[in-house]
Amino acid sequence: MNARLVARGIATLTVTAGLGLAGSIAVDAAGTPTSSPTATPITVPNTVALAALKEHCNVAVQRRLATLAADNTFVKDSAAVSSADRATLEGQISADETGLTALDKTIQGDTSYHQTWTDCQTIVTGYRVYVLEDPKIHEVIAADGVTKLDATFATLIPELQSLINNSSVSATVKAQAQADLNDLTSKVDASHTSISGVAASVIELMPAGWPGDQVDLKSAQQNIKTAHSDLDGAAADANQIIKLLGA
Repeated sequence: MNARLVARGIATLTVTAGLGLAGSIAVDAAGTPTSSPTATPITVPNTVALAALKEHCNVAVQRRLATLAADNTFVKDSAAVSSADRATLEGQISADETGLTALDKTIQGDTSYHQTWTDCQTIVTGYRVYVLEDPKIHEVIAADGVTKLDATFATLIPELQSLINNSSVSATVKAQAQADLNDLTSKVDASHTSISGVAASVIELMPAGWPGDQVDLKSAQQNIKTAHSDLDGAAADANQIIKLLGA
């Protein structure tokens, strides 16, 4: 195996492993009513107000369905996510899409303003697409990406050790390369510790657990960032070793 190509591949993978966190911040309440229909007197005919509310709710549902469709494509196309997690996420996305579609049908069939408003709140409280489901998907993919990188580094470490042992460079340069490999190994171990169990800790989070779910999401995000930072350092060590050895 060409050590330079391996190191270059690791540097690329280290960047792409973090892409799972992109675009996961949004406001869940956007597009749905936020106050009781009795809080402000309705000054237009009830039929007009009801139709307007139903349209407002439909827009909120369609926005979330669009986000879930994009998430589903991301999950299907991701090389980072594990097969088991891909199947779980696809099942959750499908269930959300089915549920939201059915909820919109219910809302459109409601006959009172108050019932429509009540059902419309479920678009947020029953699904938490923006503050839970979407970020969770990105975190699982990012965590799985780090896990795969850890495995790649585990394969690379003995190959780099062999390169060092068999190199004809001076003893001083060989010692520098060995120090870099020791640091690389330490960083990979730290990354493995940080990422262990992260995907499992968030993949089954559900809207019913909100807002307590925020603690798990924030913890997972920090662990992913820490692990990713360690792998950036490990990739730099790998490239430095190859540079020192002239491999």
